[in-house]
Amino acid sequence: MGPEIKVLFVDDQPFDVMAEQYELTRSGIEFSFRTAKCDSELKRELREFRPDVVLCDYNMPGYSGIRALQTTHSIEPTLPVLMVSGTIAESTAIKFLDLGATDYLLKSNLRRLGPAVRRAIQERRRRQAFETRIEQLAHYDALTGLPNRLSIERRGAAFLNDARFNRSGLALLILNVDDVFDFDQESTLPRSDDALKHIGKTLLSAVPDPTCVARTGVDEFVLLVPQSHGADEVGHFAQRLLDSLARPQLLDGRTFKVCATAGVALFPEDGDHMDALLGKARAALRAAQAVTPGGYQFHLAEITQRHRESRQLENELREAISGDSLTLKYQPQFDVSSGRVCGVEALTRWTRADGRVISPSVFIPLAEKCRSIEALGQWALRASCKTFASWPSSSIDAPLCVNVSVEQIAPRFTEMIREALLESGLRPDRLELEITESVLVGSTDHVLACLNDWKRLGVRIAIDDFGTGYSNLAYLSKLPIDRLKIDKSLTARVPGDHRDSTVVRTVISLARELGFTVLAEGIENEEQLRAVTDLGCHQVQGFLFAPPLTAPQALELMTSRWGLREQASIPA
Repeated sequence: MGPEIKVLFVDDQPFDVMAEQYELTRSGIEFSFRTAKCDSELKRELREFRPDVVLCDYNMPGYSGIRALQTTHSIEPTLPVLMVSGTIAESTAIKFLDLGATDYLLKSNLRRLGPAVRRAIQERRRRQAFETRIEQLAHYDALTGLPNRLSIERRGAAFLNDARFNRSGLALLILNVDDVFDFDQESTLPRSDDALKHIGKTLLSAVPDPTCVARTGVDEFVLLVPQSHGADEVGHFAQRLLDSLARPQLLDGRTFKVCATAGVALFPEDGDHMDALLGKARAALRAAQAVTPGGYQFHLAEITQRHRESRQLENELREAISGDSLTLKYQPQFDVSSGRVCGVEALTRWTRADGRVISPSVFIPLAEKCRSIEALGQWALRASCKTFASWPSSSIDAPLCVNVSVEQIAPRFTEMIREALLESGLRPDRLELEITESVLVGSTDHVLACLNDWKRLGVRIAIDDFGTGYSNLAYLSKLPIDRLKIDKSLTARVPGDHRDSTVVRTVISLARELGFTVLAEGIENEEQLRAVTDLGCHQVQGFLFAPPLTAPQALELMTSRWGLREQASIPA
């Protein structure tokens, strides 16, 4: 019979239970067991013990075999129940069988108990295997083992319900295998079962949930991308998928690659039920096959065009970083009390080959999304350190301030800082690294560990754009911060706004209590300057004093005898 089975005895007579156990043992059946004497105990054991067979007495004080049979099948409809009774009329035995009992035996003749139990369990296992096979055939593709159309439609409907409830996105991709090419001879190979299995495995490896991939036709596959965050994310996913299929693979001693095309539909933009999304994705697939075979299309043409432009911009940004075609500007920071420069912020600028200037608010998030931010950050750090180190330190008593993305806060960036300092010869205390306030939201211990590593190198650290989020102020007190920069969105509202003035005054007071210096960003007029200085902030940055300058312009300003009052008409 195989491994040990679980037997549940429903009987109030311990002697009878022992007799049945003896007979099972004599028949060579290995088993563990539990007993139940009433309905509540039976329900508990059915759910917790999960027996393979139930041996049930016909009549017990306050409880009956019929009730036990009904309870058992209400919880486990296929569980075999064998009635074992001291005396039982033939009509009663037939009634039990009609109600679903597997067999009946007399306690006075238990010699066939072992064979009856074996037969009941084997029959159940055969039935379960058959039902599993039927389920497999009904819901899964026989060749690849992937869900079929019926299964993916049900799964998609469940995902749509979740998406409606959570107000999140869902993408549906239909992918068609156009051709399988011999990589060496560039000739088309006949589609084989092995090639289709390989495609199925490749698609499965691209998603975390195997129920999100289905084979719905001879050359057609459907993928669901739940919790998607817009067309850009889905477009990147589709392209990675097609690129993965197009990589050379070995099959039957031949190297092959797959050319596939995909159509994409989005919830809720393209529909709110599976039939609509499947129809829109299939229409997008036909359009892609006609226009960009081997690529993908969204159902809405403008989404496809927008994503293509985004991908083009990503490629150009990567080329700009690797080709050193980015530039740096430097914006001085001033101390109101002394009128002298107290820092200079390095700002990356990008002008495309066609002369179009791309805003940092566009290309910095783009670099983070396409995983180029580390290369961009490293370039900016090395280039600005090299330039700043060449300026005469004897006449510049101010740090170089370099922005660091949250994505860069990792141990490997510590080594990049060390290398940039060694390569440029810049003293560590002349470098200030600016991290955004977002590190204070949901931060983990690794952030604190990285910042402490930076401090051990001797550099300064500042919190940039403070006031743009909901900071963890308790966490702020743990960070090795030298300076806090109040975001321009706050300083712009300070004049005439009592609440914002109160917030800024509180931030300045908190920073001073924690030992930080404070700088106000975005100062564009004298009214803003007076407001922040009245609140106690004496370091400022903004177009009122100087815009971002080229390196020669910034050096001239910083080494001149000009002070703040020469930059702006501000009363002493």
